[in-house]
Amino acid sequence: MKDIFDECKFSEFNIKSRIIRTGVWERQTEGGFLTSEVFDRYEDMAKSGVGLILSEIFAFDPKDRFYDYSANVNYRGFIKDYKQITDICHNYDVPILGQLAFFYYDDGDNQKAEPNDLTIEGIRKLQAEVIMVAKKFSFAGFDGIQINMGNNFYLSRFVNPYFNQRDDKYGGNTLNRLRIVLEIIQLIKKTIGFHVSCRINIEDVRKGGMTQEESRKIAKLLAEHGADSIQITGRTISMKYDAEEKHVFLDYADELSQEVDVPIILAGNLRDMKTMNEILNSSNVEFMSLSKPFVAQPDFLADWKENGDGTSICKGCNNCYSKKESRCFQYYEEKSD
Repeated sequence: MKDIFDECKFSEFNIKSRIIRTGVWERQTEGGFLTSEVFDRYEDMAKSGVGLILSEIFAFDPKDRFYDYSANVNYRGFIKDYKQITDICHNYDVPILGQLAFFYYDDGDNQKAEPNDLTIEGIRKLQAEVIMVAKKFSFAGFDGIQINMGNNFYLSRFVNPYFNQRDDKYGGNTLNRLRIVLEIIQLIKKTIGFHVSCRINIEDVRKGGMTQEESRKIAKLLAEHGADSIQITGRTISMKYDAEEKHVFLDYADELSQEVDVPIILAGNLRDMKTMNEILNSSNVEFMSLSKPFVAQPDFLADWKENGDGTSICKGCNNCYSKKESRCFQYYEEKSD
């Protein structure tokens, strides 16, 4: 019987559980530097029994849509602060990946250049900037990078046939639309040599957009060209799926896990240990990602492991996401009492 707290291999990493933490926003700063609350949060997560940590979103362009709500790689204390963060994780033998996501892209001529607007020089500029972020991550002690090409972020639009109508080698068929990312992966592997994870949409519920069939082609190409792990997400859940349906990505992740040779990470409304263990033992899914439960209580896995069971205190209210906060006020208020 498989269990979420199995020690196992995740690509090149030996991890202490099958649970991946996914971060979103980072606004806990003071004078441009991280507050003690951030360091405490990472330590609470790292010592709780989590297998691997995906950082909050990092942005690199101050004009980007979510820059004010994201961590960023530009402030003068970045390497110092995040070397302390990665050291905390490594002290508990937990690998950590830096998550890069950007919504707009400034090609030098247009602050919001869309995929069809980019010249080849603009594509090279974008690729170079992503490589520079990966290098900064390596300097700060991260074990790899996650390229967020899911949800509505820029690279999700570049690989999507609904948005990408280019007629050069970066448009048209699946391989061409994905070429911009495949070249980035190959350069990171060649110049830095660390783990590259990609987050992709299962579909986007747009006519002429990303379908599950197309998404599986993308996942296979990513794995064939050097991606070390793939996390499943979606542009939206509410537009297609019943709100009562808890595991909307499970069938897709189950099938994809049989079709590629890299770890596939299932996400989406995972809240209790019993259900997660049932998924592990009734499907090909090996790894699961949680985000909001770690916001509600960063160290909840320690209780689950001790008790052999558990349900997250997260109510799924989505306030942390909509308010662009990496904290649950209820949890921190109770902890301070």
